[in-house]
Formats: sequence, C-alpha cells, structure tokens
Amino acid sequence: MSIIIPEVFAECVNEKLHTGFKMAQLAYDATADVADITTCGNKVAFPTFDRVAKVGVVTKGTALTPAELAMTNNEADIKQCGGSVRIYDKDARQIKGAVQDNMAQQLADAMVQDLDASLASTVLSEGTHKVALASATAITYAEILEVLATFGDNVDYESFAGIAIHSNLLPSFLQMDAFTSREKTIVKEGNGLISNSIIGYFMGIPVIMSNTACYDATAKEANLYAIKKGALGYVMQQTPTIELQRPSLLFATDIIASDMYATKVLDKEGIVIAKKTIA
Repeated sequence: MSIIIPEVFAECVNEKLHTGFKMAQLAYDATADVADITTCGNKVAFPTFDRVAKVGVVTKGTALTPAELAMTNNEADIKQCGGSVRIYDKDARQIKGAVQDNMAQQLADAMVQDLDASLASTVLSEGTHKVALASATAITYAEILEVLATFGDNVDYESFAGIAIHSNLLPSFLQMDAFTSREKTIVKEGNGLISNSIIGYFMGIPVIMSNTACYDATAKEANLYAIKKGALGYVMQQTPTIELQRPSLLFATDIIASDMYATKVLDKEGIVIAKKTIA
C-alpha cells in the first residue's frame, strides 16, 4: 500500500515550488488570465496591449480623433514538464515522513530549474536590446549603467521587476562600492545577504541570482537580464499533477509529477540582455 496521498503530496510540491522561484520572480504570472492552459490546445495567447494613446493641442471647434484599442496576438507554445522518483518500501518505513518531504523538495527544485531555463530561453530568443560586456565572468558599474541607459528616461526603480545574474557576477557586485558602501545613498542596507535568491538591490532594483537561467554553457559566459514589470510573462498550472504507480514486484512506489506552462516576452522594450558575446 502506498504511503503517499497524491493530493497532499501535490500541495506539498506546489508550496515548495512557489517558495523556490528564481527567474520567475521577475515574470508576470498570467495564469489567472489564461485558465484554459491545462485543458485544451497546444498554444496559449498572452494578451498584449499596443501603445495607442496620444495627446496633442486641442483646437476649438475641432473634434478629437479617438485612438482605437489594439491588441497584439502574442502566442506561445505550451510546454509540459514532468519527472518521476521511486520510493522503496524499505526506505519509506525506515525514515517515514522525511521521504515525502525530500522527494517533494527534489521535484519542486527540478520544476523551478525547468521554468528558469524556459524563461531565460524566451528572453534570449525574443529580447532585442543587448549590451556587450568586456568579460564573460565579471561586470562593472559602468556596464550596469549602460544597461539601465538603454531604457532611456524610464528608469524609475519601482518600474523594474528586477535584474537577474549568474553567480559568477556576484563577486563583481560585492566588490562594487555602489552596491555595498554605506557611504552611498543608493546602497540599501543588507546588500550581499542572500535571501530567496535576492542578493540585494542595485539603485533600488532587486538583483536575483539564477545559475540555471543566466549562463551560456556553449560560450561559458555569465549573463545579466534587466527586466521591467510585465515585460516577461508565464502561465502555469497552479497545482502540479501527481500520479502514483505501484511496481509491486519491486516493493516500491513511483511518484510521477507533471505540469504545463508557457513563457513569453510581453514587452520587448522592457528587457535588456547583457553578455560578452552579442549575436
């Protein structure tokens, strides 16, 4: 008889999944807007509103011409990720509840890494604004300012979802006065104390560390992504689907977890990619 209750285990995986998000912290969760993802179709349409509103000088006696609301059809493929772990009865009886907690954490970690990788792939394939770095493993204060300058005058820190970096870039931040010196008014107290993958705040913008998302394995380069709120989006099933199979002759239980999601750049003007090799 199985020691795992699917509904309880699914809730456990889902809880650990949402507390482990890294790159997804910088993306807009559009799941509630696109509820059909788990039930039909191979694609999902993200609603993206075009910028049509304009103002000008009003001429007495001349009617204004209203701009019509326009939406761009922004489709993305639905991906299904899944994994399975096997728990032998002998192990389960020896360490009891620790088995469920450990397996839930492992599956949640794997799902987080999969979503991180998909979000990064979407940014790299759909992002258009890029800044070349001098090094594959370091970044300078001037280069970060160049990244921010790409946004023009739209650089209010409240407008940013955050900056994502690879851990190879962490020493650059920790050695940067503009990130650690208390004498600088732009430095936030506690920078460098990593919590929930946030290493601190650069000029008020949260900096997230994700090795899965921010590394080019082919070029062996650490990447940085500056992302505005609402510029990157994803939809996913709120609760992972958990199934159990019992290979009785092995005296074990297989736990099969799966989820479906889609990722998409919603505003190309809201993302800047910084890396050494710019295609």
